[in-house]
Amino acid sequence: MSSREQFELIALPLRNDLFFAALALTHNEHDAVDLVQDTYVKALRSFSAFRPTGGGIKAWLFTILRHAYIDRCRARRETPVPLNELDLPISSPDAVDLPIHEFLSDDLLRALRSLSAKHQLLLLLADIEGLAYKEISEALGCPIGSVMSGLYHARAGLRRALAPRSGAPRHG
Repeated sequence: MSSREQFELIALPLRNDLFFAALALTHNEHDAVDLVQDTYVKALRSFSAFRPTGGGIKAWLFTILRHAYIDRCRARRETPVPLNELDLPISSPDAVDLPIHEFLSDDLLRALRSLSAKHQLLLLLADIEGLAYKEISEALGCPIGSVMSGLYHARAGLRRALAPRSGAPRHG
């Protein structure tokens, strides 16, 4: 199998995941598509340097996506959106129809929408994408302690949002 075929086999299935993150960064579907395309072009060019040790293909692609976004912002003389100011598509009831909506219940989607964009992104990367703390830290360019703390608070917020309201009957 050629290097290009191997790249297509392991990297292309992640395009929806990359699009979701790109949409969170760009706030624009067209720009998100362009950013994902830039990410794949850069990833394909440097695929020979990829080693599956450590972070894996997801973390590697998310890191390239983040760098491509920062490069794009610099070229346009714009300021990249800080992690705590991200506006993820999941926070909007009119979100782009992505696979995440297909397997999450309405209650869980409502609970996720109640969280900050930063916490939504951390939960997406950790609990839906399955990235490890170190992989998330590398992909987002933030300290691992911030990832751990952010995930703790995100999960606590999710539990609160999913908890039965007082006065409602409890099951169990």
